[in-house]
Amino acid sequence: MASAGSIQKAGENSWKLTVSGGFDGAGKRVRHTKTVHCTSELAAKKELALFVADIEKGNLSTSGKMTLIEYFAYWEENYAMSHHKKKTIAYNRSIFKRISKAMGHLRLDKIQPKHLLSFYKNLAEPGIKQDPNATRRKAAINTEKPVKDTLSPNTIRKYHVLLHTLLGQATQWQLIPYNPADKVEAPKAKKTHKKIYDEENTGKFLMLLQDEEVKYRLLALLALSTGMRKAELFGLEWKHIDFTTNTINIEQTSQYLPGEGIYKDTTKTEESTRNITVPASTMELFKQHKVQQAVDRLKLGDKWRPDIPKEDRIIDTERIFTTWNGKPGHPDAFNTWLRKFAVKHDMPHITPHSFRHMAATYLITAGVDLRTVAGKLGHANSNTTQLVYSHLVKSAERETSDMMESFIKSNTEKAQLKKAQAKK
Repeated sequence: MASAGSIQKAGENSWKLTVSGGFDGAGKRVRHTKTVHCTSELAAKKELALFVADIEKGNLSTSGKMTLIEYFAYWEENYAMSHHKKKTIAYNRSIFKRISKAMGHLRLDKIQPKHLLSFYKNLAEPGIKQDPNATRRKAAINTEKPVKDTLSPNTIRKYHVLLHTLLGQATQWQLIPYNPADKVEAPKAKKTHKKIYDEENTGKFLMLLQDEEVKYRLLALLALSTGMRKAELFGLEWKHIDFTTNTINIEQTSQYLPGEGIYKDTTKTEESTRNITVPASTMELFKQHKVQQAVDRLKLGDKWRPDIPKEDRIIDTERIFTTWNGKPGHPDAFNTWLRKFAVKHDMPHITPHSFRHMAATYLITAGVDLRTVAGKLGHANSNTTQLVYSHLVKSAERETSDMMESFIKSNTEKAQLKKAQAKK
């Protein structure tokens, strides 16, 4: 929301209008200015009121003259805040810092495709992968060694996606006549193979997992057997577990942001809110963990959940994966444990998200239909599953050919054998 603004005499029958528009992605105050010609201060104040109204409605006659930095603040306040999750807003702010440094000074109506092409080219240069607020290194790069300080094509594409979104909304609001990002080819994203354990390493992992603390055994097996996202795992509370039907209700996530800490959030999409079945062996671990948590709770007494009032310490609404004193566990605790586990047992390092890919891989290669896999993973539809795991779908489809060949051969042989026996 724009402030009431101020007026300042700029000459004979000339007044400068200034309206605050909040803060930009870099934390600097945004100010909209306009010079009007009025014969009196009262008339200038009326013009100021109209100027404020135009800013709030997005109908500025001078909107295209906003700089990209000013527009980002305007877009965030009038669009992002009501359409995006807090974590997405924070992420957009972080990558806009680099955009701001390169293009933030440009007027919205002066941004051309060539500016985007130049920006993407700069992002691909060696030495760019560092703090966007820092000066890019000028030291010569040893070309004999592999360059490790460049941004990946996938990361560069993320800058394009944000710019395309920003400028697309500006077009929709009629602040600019067209979207410059439509006129350039999007940086190509490089397909990456998901890093997962093969059958041998999975077996080794499961065997070694037996010696771990119940909490981590449960965390790992739950991720592997259901494909739940890390944020979904840490968002689980005891009220979400149904021991009678061996099912889990996934209806919230646990997120972390610097300065805010750990907080509850909705699921990624509407389809991510789901009810899934869990293997009986994993449900047994839930029971063991719940008993252990109850023992810890009794031992600690008032030291359990010291961050909330005593009357709010209700067992059903407590998180399943917590710290030593019952506080919600940090979602990255899973990463930390996995890293230590891999080093301890000299195993390839994987991430919590790897378990999601492993779950999808095993289900698809086992012949489970895509709609069922999509429901298990919380994808919006089976098209998403097919797109992400297209290589597995193709592999499974090829296996159907071998299965049909075996089916035809087996049944033909049976028929021939039966015919031969009949002749005898």
